[in-house]
Amino acid sequence: MLALRPARVRGGAANLADALGARRAFRQAPTNLDEAYDFVADFEYGQLRTRPFQIRQEMLQFLARLAEDPPRSIIELGTAYGGTLFLLACIAMPDATIVTIDMPAGPFGGGYPRTHAPLYKSFARDKQRIRLIRSDSHSPDTLKAVRETVGTTVDLLFIDADHTYEGVRSDFETYSPLVCSGGLIAFHDIVDGPPEAVGGVPRFWKELRERMPGEEIVADWSQGGYGIGLIRKDAHTLPTGTGTRGNADSTHG
Repeated sequence: MLALRPARVRGGAANLADALGARRAFRQAPTNLDEAYDFVADFEYGQLRTRPFQIRQEMLQFLARLAEDPPRSIIELGTAYGGTLFLLACIAMPDATIVTIDMPAGPFGGGYPRTHAPLYKSFARDKQRIRLIRSDSHSPDTLKAVRETVGTTVDLLFIDADHTYEGVRSDFETYSPLVCSGGLIAFHDIVDGPPEAVGGVPRFWKELRERMPGEEIVADWSQGGYGIGLIRKDAHTLPTGTGTRGNADSTHG
């Protein structure tokens, strides 16, 4: 769940020192998903902390689903404190490319300073590549940068950035064409909750579900936010790119 988060006021050198120290600590991070979630959710080094901004049960169920057919190409909209990025890297293919976008400022932006980039890039394992883009996901320049990195063969699009109705709709319409046939599109905060936390995401998700099948990973519908919605990209229901997802199932909740 994304909400207004106070920006940290601290010197760049101190932030960078924390990030470099944290990077060394993350080299000892567990690979088991349950342990990895707890590690990143509780991690603090100096004044740097990482958080998934997820409900543990929901995220672990989502990750287990992804692990059945690990993605090789991922777009994450909304980096925040890097927790979800770390977990996605844990389950992605060893040679995966991951692009993560975060707006430097605004109600649903400002998740991290530039000095934290060394830590977030270090989440890549084996031959993985992580590209950090600190920019507005609605900008044509951002879309261009993403296309240059992953093309139109994206296996997973995780939307957790601008939570306004117009914002989440724009992100979906802009980036879903990059997802290959059989790929997954995931939305965070599909459960009704405080407007400052979930924005217009629940409304857009309900409209989308009226048009196409999907799956909902929700611990408790009365929890006031959170929840993950999944749509399987289908050439007959969504704009398509040129790629095809291998070994994709077609089951939905």
